[in-house]
Amino acid sequence: MPEMTDPTEALMSFQAVVSAGSLRLERGRVDHNVYMHVDIANGKPRFTYAFLEGKTVVALATFANNGLYEGHGNIAVGYAVPEAYRNKGLAKAILRAGIAEMQNGFNGMPPFYVEAVVSEQNTASLKVAEAVLGEELERFKDGHSGEPAVRFARKFETGPSHTR
Repeated sequence: MPEMTDPTEALMSFQAVVSAGSLRLERGRVDHNVYMHVDIANGKPRFTYAFLEGKTVVALATFANNGLYEGHGNIAVGYAVPEAYRNKGLAKAILRAGIAEMQNGFNGMPPFYVEAVVSEQNTASLKVAEAVLGEELERFKDGHSGEPAVRFARKFETGPSHTR
């Protein structure tokens, strides 16, 4: 069963290294307004996409391998927007931009799923997941936090013709 994590900590950590100038970021290949960073976390590739205003991270989406779903790669996503930048559509935009960049970068590879596990209490995040990933797949009690959670997942094709 997937577990829910709070991506706010990832946002704060990413903001700290961006502010310090100690992180090499690349421009997106599909969307030149997005910045990306790829690293290894817990032995697995992690893809982080961000919108920046100067050195301020205004939206962040982090994707990490989460095994298989229906025989295809399953990538868990967490997304966050600092409070001052909320209610502007930035979470949906960074989630869509990150998926488009992965579709392009994974060109020639099999389709993949993107999965979000969201607290039932987080109305804003539920709306983002539903808008980008579709209707909920299941409701369950999260094993990590004990909170009621909702799981969303959607399959994406790869290659440049499937971006956007």
